[in-house]
Amino acid sequence: MTVLTEIAQPDIDSTLTVFCNSIDDVDSTAWDKFVGTNNVYLTRNYVKALEEGLTHTAFRYIQFFDSNNEFIGLGYCQIIPITPNEINTTALSERMGGMLPKSIINSIDVKILICGNAFATGENGFLFSKDISEDQAFNELYKAIDEVHLREKKAGNKIAITLIKEFWPESLNKAACFKENGCCEVNIDVNMILQLDASWQSFEDYLNAMNSKFRTKAKQVFKKSEGLSVIDFDATPSEALVNQVDELYSAIVDRANFSFGRLNAKTLFAMKKALGDDFYFRGYYVDSKLIGFSTATLFDDVFDGNFIGLDYDYNLDYAVYQRMLYDFVDKAIRRKLKFVKIGRTAEEIKSGVGAEPVEMKFYAKHRNKVTNAILRPFIQNLKPSEFNLRRPFKAEYYTD
Repeated sequence: MTVLTEIAQPDIDSTLTVFCNSIDDVDSTAWDKFVGTNNVYLTRNYVKALEEGLTHTAFRYIQFFDSNNEFIGLGYCQIIPITPNEINTTALSERMGGMLPKSIINSIDVKILICGNAFATGENGFLFSKDISEDQAFNELYKAIDEVHLREKKAGNKIAITLIKEFWPESLNKAACFKENGCCEVNIDVNMILQLDASWQSFEDYLNAMNSKFRTKAKQVFKKSEGLSVIDFDATPSEALVNQVDELYSAIVDRANFSFGRLNAKTLFAMKKALGDDFYFRGYYVDSKLIGFSTATLFDDVFDGNFIGLDYDYNLDYAVYQRMLYDFVDKAIRRKLKFVKIGRTAEEIKSGVGAEPVEMKFYAKHRNKVTNAILRPFIQNLKPSEFNLRRPFKAEYYTD
């Protein structure tokens, strides 16, 4: 068992912080009981699927116990290598107003330490007892992340940048300790979220809530996608299907401005096995050819859209991407959920199905003090992408 322990001296009463290098090494009983149904992204089954699938990513786990040995919090980090292969040089340079030369971006070859899930948007890297104030929790979390960095440094594993991702607006005031410890607050693209109206008991109710223009657009999408066969995948794929999913996923990642490494089809199917019906995994076929897939995680009252794969040669003729979004909404209504979170990118299209932008931020710190000071203005210059927000519903569904 690779477990390191230390006694920390936090603001709350004497706390034991335990560090592990594998999800198999954590106190499984305490971890499972503490997470419960609070956040599926922190369940051991889900994290184990990630850990086993991401062979080039190192995982570090943090457990917090109080003086009575009661489990009061947890967190985990991913250590990810970043090279120009993960960066769209032109897009990043443009996003920073040309202030960061392409030559510098092309020379990047570093490791970053991320507290949170590199592949899921939101506060998914930590969880604390409600008996602890959020101010105290975030302070304890930062101390533990700092300790993870120091341990990696002593082991010869140099970390260039630490990221703590990513925070909802209501958490920002309480996360001030990160800025106090030298982190930059970074604006990122908005998360597009559709709040389902309580009166929508069926997908037809949702369509009827739209104004005539967008209801017509939705019907056109279903008309164009009539030739698609839609199949819900199980957790036992053929080797051919695994290869097809990998190819479609790569087509999306290759177009992205930036990616924290790549998932793979085996990991996605492992998630399906781990989460069962709470992991939505759907394929779209033309005749017998897989031309797209989509995934989502279902937990609490949320349908959280995650990954897609797409053959762009078919997208226009069959309206595949927009059909995926409407299928997300349909599934969420059938499961009687309240929110459909469909992430960043393609904001204008997502607003067309009713999603609204929610601003999010993360915190970043370069571990070299001089470099951190130099990079601060570049990082702070990052701004969310601009887009035209569509309002597809009838006027009575909007309060502004």
